[in-house]
Amino acid sequence: MEFQVARNPFLKALYRVQSLVDRRNIQPILSNVFLETQDGFLKIEATNLEVSVRTRCDAEIIDPGTITINAKTLFDVVSELPETETVVLRTDHRDRVRLSCGRARFELVGLPSDQFPKIPQADGAYRFTLDPGLLSEMLAKTHFAMSDDETRYALNGVLFQVTPSEVEGEGMIRIVATDSHRLALVQREAHHLPLEEREVIIPKKAVQEVRRLLEEEPSPVEMILDANYVQLIRPEVMLIAKLVEGRFPDFRRVIPQKQPLHLVVNREQLLGVVRRMSVLSNEKSRGIRLEIEGGIMRFNTNNPEQEEAEEEMQVSLEGGDTLAVGFNVRYLREFLSVMEGENVSFFLNNEEQPVLLTDPVQLGTQFVLMPMRV
Repeated sequence: MEFQVARNPFLKALYRVQSLVDRRNIQPILSNVFLETQDGFLKIEATNLEVSVRTRCDAEIIDPGTITINAKTLFDVVSELPETETVVLRTDHRDRVRLSCGRARFELVGLPSDQFPKIPQADGAYRFTLDPGLLSEMLAKTHFAMSDDETRYALNGVLFQVTPSEVEGEGMIRIVATDSHRLALVQREAHHLPLEEREVIIPKKAVQEVRRLLEEEPSPVEMILDANYVQLIRPEVMLIAKLVEGRFPDFRRVIPQKQPLHLVVNREQLLGVVRRMSVLSNEKSRGIRLEIEGGIMRFNTNNPEQEEAEEEMQVSLEGGDTLAVGFNVRYLREFLSVMEGENVSFFLNNEEQPVLLTDPVQLGTQFVLMPMRV
């Protein structure tokens, strides 16, 4: 096997796959990327058996073949090569890899490509195209609420729903994430959707990889959903991931209805206060307490080192005169950071019931936050 490739496109392709590789994997082959020469380009694959990515870049093929190389080593080597140079890679019968670029020479250890797992393919019957900006925005406003608790497997990802409307091709895309302490929901209108409703749970690692891939370019994203996989296709790159098995909780029951208290706060001012309070909040509980009286909201927090922080700001509270409630300061900061409007609305009942946060600018976006004792 031998080929020549421009350094920058090669590095870009390796970047797409290298974060997927678990360097501590007990199977050495899963720490490698798979390289295969094809007609006028180089195909590159990586997998952790749950999420797989396939990409490509233009290359001059001298001698066709396949090989697998340690992903981190190859990426680190190529990233340090001169940007304007051409990379030449060749292998021998012992799976040794010789890489040269300008005056630089490297000899790397490869593994036979027949040991590399075959990347699956989703059934393409249920497919549609989304604007990458839309998908990126929806994931940005929900991904941080995914659970880290591995015992609650169904929460280790986002719920992805496709709901068609009465008008053919029109409908709604909904993404929901929760860790049982907070919930983030975003729904947006979409076009050219299938006529059938579909609901799947996309795993956390796939969500992280999709967000990285969406940063590259504004070209549309084709999505395929079947019983076992979600597949995303863009020019020069494809991602496929196993869906999370299990049942996502009924998020509609969690969203508060008819809360008697309505609090309106300037979002930027509140975010600034929350960031300052978080500096001294307890690292374990991350608690912050809010007390409202006479149109003034007072904040206070402390930590085991007997350090304290206090601040106040003017607010508008409808439906009552006083209120005291505690929140996890990190959760509140993450919600406020992804909102866009000038103000944010809190719909509350008491210091024990879930709180609904909405942004007048972002219709279809809702956040639910469980209070905490502080």
